[in-house]
Amino acid sequence: SSRDTAIPVAMSSSFAALLVVYGTFLAFCGTVGAWLHDWDKKAMHSMYAGLGGFASMLVCGLLSATNAKIPVAIGVHVALILIVVFNVVFFIQSYKSMGDKAKFDRLVLFLIMGAGSALALVRAIGMKPKSKQKS
Repeated sequence: SSRDTAIPVAMSSSFAALLVVYGTFLAFCGTVGAWLHDWDKKAMHSMYAGLGGFASMLVCGLLSATNAKIPVAIGVHVALILIVVFNVVFFIQSYKSMGDKAKFDRLVLFLIMGAGSALALVRAIGMKPKSKQKS
């Protein structure tokens, strides 16, 4: 029946809120990265990437908040894939920055962004609706 396939409205709204908060975190961290380098043209990619992360999470959040099965599925799954990709990127960038005193500020920023991304992933996975089937 349609009740079995209905998406819980509270879960959908909560997931969308998580994505907006996570996107805001990415935008903030990216902007801080550019600010730490006095808005130097070479460092502006940090802010652009953060704002891009925010935009992608906002779009996924809006899809997730529709409460319509297909847009919610698209928003949730694309968001999960992106969060995993961001985790991998921040881990790799942290690793590349280790041991180089000139990149210590980048290391700290990537570790913070990685920790925030890991937390977002754990929270997002934790929001998965529980199966109603009994074995």
